[in-house]
Amino acid sequence: EPLVTAVVASQLYDVVVRGHNHRAEVKRQGKTLLVNPGEIWGYFTGRSSIAILDTVRLAVEMIELGRFKTFREIIKE
Repeated sequence: EPLVTAVVASQLYDVVVRGHNHRAEVKRQGKTLLVNPGEIWGYFTGRSSIAILDTVRLAVEMIELGRFKTFREIIKE
């Protein structure tokens, strides 16, 4: 997280695409657009999602692919 925070805070980039925490989000911080497409697998958050980035307009479309049992729900069974 400190690395992502520093890269975004630098304002050197129009877009920063990140992952790792599996949480889908799109937010603008200053001139930088921060995009996390979430997780395609869906087993950590229960939500399977992707993001489509229009690099001309710097617009993001989040697409949810479905709801699945989370990893924790599966191991409790």
